Amino acid sequence: MLAMLPGLLLAATLGASVGTPALPSTHPTPSAAMNKELAQDGFSQESAVASYPPAVKQALKKVRKSGGYTLVRANGKTYVVIGAGPKPTGGYRLVADPVKKTAPHQYSLLVRLQAPAAGTMKTQVISYPTLVVAVPDQQANVNVQVR
Repeated sequence: MLAMLPGLLLAATLGASVGTPALPSTHPTPSAAMNKELAQDGFSQESAVASYPPAVKQALKKVRKSGGYTLVRANGKTYVVIGAGPKPTGGYRLVADPVKKTAPHQYSLLVRLQAPAAGTMKTQVISYPTLVVAVPDQQANVNVQVR
């Protein structure tokens, strides 16, 4: 009877997790308030999701493990590809403040690394937080600050 207990616990756990939605695989999108604020400044920002140009995919591979950032110019946009390097658990993520236009073709971007909340459950796996921000200006020079 005791030999069946681990199997029953596993079955109950798997049964309880069936039907729970998976976490989204896309990067965060800007809020409506953020888009409105940027539109007032005459600048529009868009989220770069899923189907990146090949050059952006290559840049993601490079910054994923090493960290840092790089600019990729493709399809009439400048993509800011940012990586935080290896982190000891899941739950880390990069969060970008709204892009600020400082001069013609000059932009400023502040990115923060958010750690998982203390005391919360975390996946025990090395994670590599990344973020891609698309600026609709292929000649953009973006000053990126990662904190």
